[in-house]
Amino acid sequence: MNASPTAKTAILFFVILGVIATTFGVTVWRHEDNSRVQFRLTDQTGQVITQNHLGGRHLMVFFGFTSCVDICPVQMAKLTGVMAELDRTGHGTRITPVFISVDPERDTPEKVGAWLEHFDNRFVGLTGSRAALEGAADSFRTLLEDLPAETPEGYQITHSSMTFIVDPFGRIVDFLPEAADHVAMAEKIRDIV
Repeated sequence: MNASPTAKTAILFFVILGVIATTFGVTVWRHEDNSRVQFRLTDQTGQVITQNHLGGRHLMVFFGFTSCVDICPVQMAKLTGVMAELDRTGHGTRITPVFISVDPERDTPEKVGAWLEHFDNRFVGLTGSRAALEGAADSFRTLLEDLPAETPEGYQITHSSMTFIVDPFGRIVDFLPEAADHVAMAEKIRDIV
């Protein structure tokens, strides 16, 4: 028995639909693994933010603290330059810059918000309890010291100085080393996004 043209079209339609559904399922399955970053922190406006709130776009994530006198302000200024460079080439809307505090005892949402006023206004500043920040640091596989070391000049907290690039599925896909300049960092991000 020969199938009518309508039946052949219907069969072809369902075969194509099946291929699309299978491809979609495999793609979702591949991205649902334990390598996704996870956090539940409070932003500078007092809102609870998880990785899902920031999903769907690439993230540029830097861990630091607002009382840092060395690396953090320099790196944040550099990341502000990265955003300006990305804006210049039309890529600035494709990535969200994120600052995560490593100083839960001192960095309140309000303090983080005031500090971020010195940098690109698109930065999402996150803080939280020590347990919440340790969980976030663990998911990024980065260092978060238990307690700050007191010095005569104040205190210093040991933390990673690299910036993480996270894809829209919440996976770390690359790093921006501290030593790179903002132009090189922006070029690397443009290659990713």
